[in-house]
Amino acid sequence: MSKKRVNDIAKEQGMAVKDLLLKLQAAGIDAAAPSATVDEALALRALGHNGAAAPRARAEAAGDGAQKQRPTRDSLQGERAPGAAGGRRRVVIDSQASRRGTGGAGGPGGGPNQPPRRQRRGRRRRGTYEEPAPLETRQPSGPEHVRINSGSTVKDVAEYLDVPVPEIIKRLMALGEMATLTQTLSDEAIELLATEFGKTVEVVHAADDVDAEPVFEDEASSLVERPPVVTIMGHVDHGKTSLLDAIRSTEVAAGEAGGITQHIGAYQVHHQDKVVTFLDTPGHEAFTAMRARGAKVTDIAVIVVAADDGVKPQTQEAVDHAKAAEVPILVAVNKIDKEGAQPDRVRTEMTQLGLQPVEWGGETEFVDVSAKTKDGLDNLLDTILVMSEVEELRANKDTDASGVIVESKLDPGRGAVVTVLIQRGTLHVGDALVAGSHWGRVRAMNDFLGNRVKKAEPGEPVEILGFDSVPEAGEFVRVVENDRKARQLAGERANRLKTEALARRSGKRISLEDIFKSDLQELNLVLKADVAGSLEAIEDEIAKLPQTEISVNVIHRGVGGVNESDVMLAAASDAVVLAFNVRPVGDARQVADREGVEIRSYAVIYRAIEELRAAMEGMLEPEEVEEQVATVEVRQIFRASRIGTIAGSYVTDGRVVRGGKVRLVRDGTVVYDGEIASLRRFNEDAREVASGFECGIVLKDFADVKEGDVLEAYTTRKVERELA
Repeated sequence: MSKKRVNDIAKEQGMAVKDLLLKLQAAGIDAAAPSATVDEALALRALGHNGAAAPRARAEAAGDGAQKQRPTRDSLQGERAPGAAGGRRRVVIDSQASRRGTGGAGGPGGGPNQPPRRQRRGRRRRGTYEEPAPLETRQPSGPEHVRINSGSTVKDVAEYLDVPVPEIIKRLMALGEMATLTQTLSDEAIELLATEFGKTVEVVHAADDVDAEPVFEDEASSLVERPPVVTIMGHVDHGKTSLLDAIRSTEVAAGEAGGITQHIGAYQVHHQDKVVTFLDTPGHEAFTAMRARGAKVTDIAVIVVAADDGVKPQTQEAVDHAKAAEVPILVAVNKIDKEGAQPDRVRTEMTQLGLQPVEWGGETEFVDVSAKTKDGLDNLLDTILVMSEVEELRANKDTDASGVIVESKLDPGRGAVVTVLIQRGTLHVGDALVAGSHWGRVRAMNDFLGNRVKKAEPGEPVEILGFDSVPEAGEFVRVVENDRKARQLAGERANRLKTEALARRSGKRISLEDIFKSDLQELNLVLKADVAGSLEAIEDEIAKLPQTEISVNVIHRGVGGVNESDVMLAAASDAVVLAFNVRPVGDARQVADREGVEIRSYAVIYRAIEELRAAMEGMLEPEEVEEQVATVEVRQIFRASRIGTIAGSYVTDGRVVRGGKVRLVRDGTVVYDGEIASLRRFNEDAREVASGFECGIVLKDFADVKEGDVLEAYTTRKVERELA
């Protein structure tokens, strides 16, 4: 028989590709990927040799394993239910117990005529109640590791370290810092206090909790197949958006500024009765954070490389992001229709990045496509579906929804508009949501085509209206019980972020003397952008600018148009407003003209960074450069009563000018640095003397001139400096 691809044999035999790969590898047949070609006869012999009982046995074993790993979150919560062993004990303090005694109402001590001393004893017994003993179990014996939230107050740190508050305040006073009970401490102060008390601490920030994604334990019977999430990544102008545009048969690249994608676009495509979710990420170097975010939420990463351009810096960065996220990689070699296209060269260069093509014996799928002629698109989609089948992508849709915010923006008419990729559960209109320090209720949902929908299942990107403010892109979003719970969780998160900001500011203290001594200048900015991802990219690029002498201070950042509040803040802070893909709204333009505030609007990010760099260079103090213009040799000394010492000189090179700056050098040492007071040739004043002529020179306020001295005439000029 002839050779066939593994996925074709799996379709003919009616079995999963992953199971067929396992059988072939068990039979000793080299099949590393679904697109690998094997001998059909050997493959069928391997299937016949294993028999039909193997799948059934494997299924039974899987069923037994599923029964063994039965404990779920619900069962664990049942174990912690009230009344179970180890639960919280309910204690009822009866104030009349001491009066009744042990015999009840009619027993000893239970009569109505109770002596007064019994009442006092009863009060003493109630006062000596010692039920909350577990609080005293924190008795450290030597150094221990403690986790403390950043931005903790003096009282919080005392509780974490199990130290009395007066001791904390006493140590801070010894360190030269006066602190009150509710004062926020910086991270450095917390670590220093822990060292003073012989303990090691780990300061936990709010960002650390975001990175720890929740892990859900769902039963196998509740899992259903979901669409694969595919992220398109690669270098700028290698045809990512055009390739996705060809797949969707719509126009997207024409709407991007300069043809460069500056947002994450989420779309869905139907192929062979299946749905694929695509995320299109920017290729410009400034959007590193957006590419990393796209790689984290994806199931398959498609690296697009132009056949006529090869591997570029952002190509390598995209590969690194995909490897860090541990997702399968598919390489799409685009623009094969152009002259000079070399697909084999692309394969060779990608091999150097650790991606070996399947046809060369590796495990990475390579597909040659052309977004312009639409060649190879069906093969690309077939390969994506086969790879997703191997990954066995499943999710529980009958539970509370959770997902990741792909993008967010502020719409003047609709408010906060958030694009969410649902990863688990089903989201309905009316659900209460919380995402970091933001909360909301789903008022409306739109799919990627703009159609109104009432629910969204796993793997679907939807546009949500109803958040109280614009959340950060990349935040984890989940459904909670009600609005009250969502508001509470968001408030706690916002309070924690606020205390952390206070801690960071308290750690940066500067005195007036430091300000007077420093030559540091500040350029204040107010940043406004259309979406949160672009705002994040601009801040990352600003942070890369050299700020040793010019400090760029972002005093306010936000999503949406430039309003009057932004202009007034810029006016009060002497700041410049940078607007990216947004315009002034309302009377903001008139207020800016009245207050003298400059609003700079940009559509492409690198132009904004170039002009910002030029503005920073304009704020630099010009550098003073010295240029030597003449060298004069003193040959004879003349003295005049009214004039002083006259240096009879000879100009060896250059041109000496009256009133110019001059430096007197004697035996290699600078003796005088000043000006030429008088310059004469014979008995007449001269404005300048050229090389090869003699002249008489009188120096200003200096008479100790000797024969053999050398005079160096020079000028200084200021030159504009550039950022390093």
